[in-house]
Amino acid sequence: MRGTSHLLQAGWTALLIGMSLFAVGGALAQEGSNDAKVRAGDRAAVAACLKIATDAGKSGGGAPNADAPTGDKIDAKAWMTAKANNPGKPDAASCIGVVSTPCLAVPANVSTMAMADCLRRETAIWDERLNAAYKSWTSKRDSPDICEARRKLERAWLADRDARCTLPQVEAQGGTIAILEGSDCMLDATARQAIWIEQRIAAGAN
Repeated sequence: MRGTSHLLQAGWTALLIGMSLFAVGGALAQEGSNDAKVRAGDRAAVAACLKIATDAGKSGGGAPNADAPTGDKIDAKAWMTAKANNPGKPDAASCIGVVSTPCLAVPANVSTMAMADCLRRETAIWDERLNAAYKSWTSKRDSPDICEARRKLERAWLADRDARCTLPQVEAQGGTIAILEGSDCMLDATARQAIWIEQRIAAGAN
């Protein structure tokens, strides 16, 4: 996991680009709900962001030009443009936070649980993508030993993710900041694994 937490980076990015946003298509980004089901608008935002990253990689350029974020909706182009203005070329990992950062910037989402729910809200999208990618990755017509090796790897990754992301709560003995650290860890780890498998499938790796 990165040395600086994604949560802190997300908060700083939100301040820099003024993203006090709502969901795609005008759906309200309500104060965190315990419902971690995937929202269609959020799913579309992540997919759009990943397409921008893929296109940028093919062209060798940055994200396309876009108007500054208005604060009215989650805007994948504005998000990636802001990323492009910072050092480093936008890539798929740049999309981590495209949903949770605007949610965190909503003034009503100041409580620990609301902030954690913003992180879980985006985690649900990446978890959905991960499950779909994993199913495709392990159901391809490859030899049984390759498929089993992939399953073994995923089981090991899952155990590692869960151990790392529950560690903050163990160390903090239930402190509230540990809730955010654990939720942030789950988002980052799940998203990166989904991206990794999707990229291997796209590259036709065995």
